[in-house]
Amino acid sequence: MIEYAEELKIAEKFLVETIEADRAGDYEGFIRRFDKRDLEGFYEEDFNKDIKLMREQLGAFKSRSYMGSLKGFQNEKHPSCLRFVWRATYEKSEVLIIIGIHKIGDVWYLNESTVSK
Repeated sequence: MIEYAEELKIAEKFLVETIEADRAGDYEGFIRRFDKRDLEGFYEEDFNKDIKLMREQLGAFKSRSYMGSLKGFQNEKHPSCLRFVWRATYEKSEVLIIIGIHKIGDVWYLNESTVSK
């Protein structure tokens, strides 16, 4: 049984959307699920620089496999944040992708989408 199975479905949906937004160079698509408080200081210019660098260093996205959830992460803005990790294969390298989500009322938000080498 997978821990946080329902939350994982949400994180997986957000992951698919962010990967597609990266591929398409779609800033609005990328930020669509983010809590607006988490976007302070992250502008379209930043997004474009990030995806350009990712394309140069990693190439195109190929596949991913789920690794698990991370416990013990505390964020003042989102104390009940959940983080999920995937191993992702790109043309030139493998990386870890971390997706962080939190819920306000009945709405889930993305608060982290990190690609780390």
